[in-house]
Amino acid sequence: MRVYSEDRVRRLRMVLGIVLAIGVLIAVFAAFILVDGEHRAAGTLAMVVAGLLLGSGGSAFRLLADAGRSAKIATVVTGALCLVSGLALAGSWLALLLPLLGLGLLFLALIPDEVDA
Repeated sequence: MRVYSEDRVRRLRMVLGIVLAIGVLIAVFAAFILVDGEHRAAGTLAMVVAGLLLGSGGSAFRLLADAGRSAKIATVVTGALCLVSGLALAGSWLALLLPLLGLGLLFLALIPDEVDA
């Protein structure tokens, strides 16, 4: 059973695409930090955050094809991970951007939608 309309799916895919792009950017930055070797703990934390964002965002993006209940759950989990990841990356500009994306994703995922049966 579909829980999202086609318009909502298109908007969610756009936001999830941005989340995935930021996840790749965090992974690249974490790789540079790890190669440098001075701040291994920060690089490892950033790599874990990137892995979580890429995993949850990718699964939500893939599940949006059928727009069912599992897609809604995966999208909400990705939004919550964006909020928490902003706290984990405190001190960087991504710490502001990720919670804003997470709130937008949660808003799009949870507001009621008119679905054509």
